[in-house]
Amino acid sequence: MQYVYHGLPEQMIGNELIPLNQMHRGHPELRDKYLEKYKGREEILERKIPLLDCLWNDVVQFLPVHPRKVFELQKKLGIIPEVPAYKFFEIDLSLLDPRKTVVFFKDAPGEENAIVKWLSDVDFTSTQEIPPATIAYYKTLVGTGELPFNYQFIPHIVHRGSVEITGAEIITIN
Repeated sequence: MQYVYHGLPEQMIGNELIPLNQMHRGHPELRDKYLEKYKGREEILERKIPLLDCLWNDVVQFLPVHPRKVFELQKKLGIIPEVPAYKFFEIDLSLLDPRKTVVFFKDAPGEENAIVKWLSDVDFTSTQEIPPATIAYYKTLVGTGELPFNYQFIPHIVHRGSVEITGAEIITIN
């Protein structure tokens, strides 16, 4: 079985992960809270997602790499002192509608470096390791005291609309 990962929201209501643009209907306070992580990077929310014909805040994002790998690498490089006790949903990839799901690849800053492919056109096993661009990015942070964007240059699995998570496992990565 293949899995994707999504950080367990601090405040979860219901059994669906929903895009930011849908939160204003029933949970505007949650939307405001989750928008905080984009402070100073608000332009990302208006980024258009090719193939899906929608905006970044119309989708739910998933990590194809087991999150423990991300934080173990950061610890090994000395960027963080220990692997945090973060919790993630571990979701069966087959639960994502392939007609609404793309993989967003990026190996350098700038939109001109983004490649978007339908999930069905990607060998999912090729997304299971941390890419060289991510490792190189982390290495630029060693000794600076600066915390990384954890998932920089790691492919993002991007699903338009909400995703039912009933039955998904909750894992702790430390």
